[in-house]
Amino acid sequence: MNLVSVALTVASPAIDGEVLSEASIDAQEMAYMNFARSEHRRLECLVRRLIIPALGGYDNDLAKELDRHLEQTRTFSCNFLWRHRHLGASHGVVGEEAGV
Repeated sequence: MNLVSVALTVASPAIDGEVLSEASIDAQEMAYMNFARSEHRRLECLVRRLIIPALGGYDNDLAKELDRHLEQTRTFSCNFLWRHRHLGASHGVVGEEAGV
């Protein structure tokens, strides 16, 4: 009986990641940013699902202006410190326990 040796090569998975820049934010500030992001999401939902259609859609100048301000708020706040979200993941939203 002949034994055949088979070599198995297991490719090691590549580890993707991102080095985060240093952030100086305390737990309270992070909780406020988490809360602000959540509140902005709710406001955005109300404006885009209820108010803009009630104004006649994006053909209305006021509707376009509201949409632009929503986008600028998200953009210029860096999406409420989104790049540092992992640093504050253990901090709850204001009024909620951490990890909820």
